[in-house]
Amino acid sequence: MNAMILAAGRGERLMPLTKHIPKPLVRINGKPILAHHLESLHAAGIVDVIINVSYLGHLIVDEFGYRYKSLKIFYSFEPSPPLETAGGIAFAKPWVLSNQPFLVINSDILCDWPLSKAFKISSSEILDEKLAYLVLTKTQSLSGDFHLVGNTVCNNRNDRIGANNSKLTFTGIGIYRPQFFQQIKRGTFGKLKDVLIPAIEKGLVMGELHEGIWEDIGTNERLEDAKSKYERKRGKALD
Repeated sequence: MNAMILAAGRGERLMPLTKHIPKPLVRINGKPILAHHLESLHAAGIVDVIINVSYLGHLIVDEFGYRYKSLKIFYSFEPSPPLETAGGIAFAKPWVLSNQPFLVINSDILCDWPLSKAFKISSSEILDEKLAYLVLTKTQSLSGDFHLVGNTVCNNRNDRIGANNSKLTFTGIGIYRPQFFQQIKRGTFGKLKDVLIPAIEKGLVMGELHEGIWEDIGTNERLEDAKSKYERKRGKALD
């Protein structure tokens, strides 16, 4: 199974930290955010990973090169400004390595969902008639976008009953069939939600609720929060 890490964003909300380094190289307790993902992929048994880069992307290449432990790293160099999430995936075409379902992870999250589960999901019958499988988490806000009916992802905006019962947020971890992105012309801009929502409306997206650790580190405040939680978790492990 192949994986892709979305790492092309400029990280505007993390300024001034990202003035001279790309967001994936911002450190959580001494280790770049991207390294946390590479460690998890390595531990899960993933062999090939594609990283899309744009803003100061050469620094990511300098930091990690083309191998990380057992991982073989490929880079997708996007134009500036980058092509957004779906556009970046369509540009990289991670499925060309195997033409099988592949794992995608946002670089600006920390999550302890076991990536090894992606193998079972991609090789089972779950995705035979579906296009995508999302890992969702409970949200503390009032604007969770999704809810689950069984293991089918539903859109809260068009289902008031579901929206009142559960407000779930996409973690940034998903498994996709190649067909999901083949409608996007390579080199064009496209947000993942603009592809996801129509597929969800057609009942083509499955998912699960992850009740473990999930941190969105897209802002300085969230970054500091993630650092303190990571340190507390580390302290407990040493006790």
